[in-house]
Amino acid sequence: MKFQPYSQIMIALVCFLLGLFAGRFQLTISWNSNDSATVPRPTTLSRSKSPLSQVPEPKSLPKFPTEKTQKCQLPITTLKPSIIKTKQGNFRVSNCTTRPVRVALLAKSSAQSYQKSAHWDFAPREGSERGLILSLPEEKLTLKPGDILVVFAQDGSRLYWGPYVVGETNSPVWSQETNEWQLVLQP
Repeated sequence: MKFQPYSQIMIALVCFLLGLFAGRFQLTISWNSNDSATVPRPTTLSRSKSPLSQVPEPKSLPKFPTEKTQKCQLPITTLKPSIIKTKQGNFRVSNCTTRPVRVALLAKSSAQSYQKSAHWDFAPREGSERGLILSLPEEKLTLKPGDILVVFAQDGSRLYWGPYVVGETNSPVWSQETNEWQLVLQP
């Protein structure tokens, strides 16, 4: 039987495509003989030294910090709400949580409008012992009654604290000893 030239090219192309297919999926063709004398049988000694027994034990995964109730040690004495409505002072924040947080301030600049806004980021437990006094880059921060504060967790948990209205809500509180507003974030 005599093949035409285009038939030979087609047969070669099909063989080439089959070779690519076998190589791509790592197919192999092998022939085994039924000669059981040449194939070594595994013994009980070789089973104890399996390749899996030589794999080192994985190290334990790092554990995420658990929510521990840690008391912030800020001495605070509060005044009656009618007195607090007139107080202005520094702003101290303590992050007692295990989460990174952002404190956002919308400062009341006049009686009816809010024009200044600022935010600060805190690492987990940052300032949990004494708190940190916040400031602005171009001026000193003075928290006044009517300013609005909101705190958001930055770890994707969608937790938030607030909104707090200075002088109207329970937090932040006015410290009589230091003449400042203090906000303590608890878990």
